Amino acid sequence: MHVMASGLTDHQINQYLEDGFLPIERLFDPTSLDPLIAELNEVVDTWAERYHAEGRLPERFVDEPFERRLNRIHEAMDGQCGELHEAVLGKRKTAGMFHVMTLPGILNVVESLIGPEILVHPQFNSRAKLPDRTSVVDWHQDIGFLEPDVMQTFMVNFWLPLVDTNERNGCLEVIRGSHRSERLPFEDSPENIDPGALPAGERVSCPIPRGGVLLLQHTTVHRSAPNFSDHIRWSLDIRYSDWRKPTGRDEVPGFIARSRSHPEKVATGHEAWQRLFERV
Repeated sequence: MHVMASGLTDHQINQYLEDGFLPIERLFDPTSLDPLIAELNEVVDTWAERYHAEGRLPERFVDEPFERRLNRIHEAMDGQCGELHEAVLGKRKTAGMFHVMTLPGILNVVESLIGPEILVHPQFNSRAKLPDRTSVVDWHQDIGFLEPDVMQTFMVNFWLPLVDTNERNGCLEVIRGSHRSERLPFEDSPENIDPGALPAGERVSCPIPRGGVLLLQHTTVHRSAPNFSDHIRWSLDIRYSDWRKPTGRDEVPGFIARSRSHPEKVATGHEAWQRLFERV
């Protein structure tokens, strides 16, 4: 499948608005992810060297590929490598992350849905789903992690894998049409919607190859199943909205990636993104 050259077609927009999700198998050249993967590899290598020097890791696993090395270290250390996991996961404000978040193909898709005033939302994550055959992120809505004032903000949420994903390694599953729900009640965590509140609808598994994305809306109900493969399912959660609208995270800044009305406000690199936090 060819790389998409511009934003969504009318058919894709209609499908996204009707179903609440849209799989895109090839949005950009997979090599566009290489700068971010190189950063993550460097972090893993740094911690492997440190653990090895401390006598906590018998082998550094330097010949293992990106999708396997972190897990080999995790297994060899019986999971006692929390510093490494913390270093590669979560809200990494790096040049590689900025590069992926501002890929023209991604921003073109966002612009075709909300226009040219685009904020990279402050709620984002880097994830490494281990092949432990047990870890589940249960049914949830992304809006469950945000303040209620964001309900009327149209958000374009991307689930972006750094490796090929399928049902075996824990791709996402969505409930078709569930985006029409309000903010649903949950039990002890937003990742645990009250079973009685789950909307009816077809449950659709969404395998996505590297270079593709799964578009979601902030009220779309989705989950990820366990990883039964022999490698890590690396992925990103990235969200976009109109920078003039509530984000549900007013205390945390996002950065403006595109603006026709105020081009001077557009962040020019990850350093500008990091400087926003100096004002908080």
